[in-house]
Amino acid sequence: MEKVDKFEEYKLLNERAQKLSERRQNTTQIYLTINTAIFGAVAFIVRDSGLSGWPLVLVALPLFAVGILACFIWLGIMNKIELFLDWQYDQLRNMEEEIPGSSKILNAENKKFYEPIKNGKKKFSFSLQEAWLPRLLIFLFILYASAMIVSVCNGWL
Repeated sequence: MEKVDKFEEYKLLNERAQKLSERRQNTTQIYLTINTAIFGAVAFIVRDSGLSGWPLVLVALPLFAVGILACFIWLGIMNKIELFLDWQYDQLRNMEEEIPGSSKILNAENKKFYEPIKNGKKKFSFSLQEAWLPRLLIFLFILYASAMIVSVCNGWL
């Protein structure tokens, strides 16, 4: 059995991690587009459909529900990608230790930016910041749906 060169294996795994990072960015773009379209559809329905009162709520609520569902799916995908990326970068950092002459750049980067600081929080994480966007959108969907229901109940809409 032929022995695999550690550096070649390292380069292959690094490429896979980069592609997974790109997939994470594409996922964010796709779900942001979906949610923007939902908000646009609701805005169109409220402004131009001629509906008011409960018929307006009954048309808009399913869109809000789809938006919330899309955000939960988005969060789930992001969490799975993050777990896989963490595993891949752990493997890369371990491989750096075995490659002769390696500058161990991923280990240095991890120590400087990602390792937990004294209070147990991470110093930096794209994933934590990216996860705020679907959570914010879930909050907005719930807020808008609630405001619409309150407005109809009070005769404002």
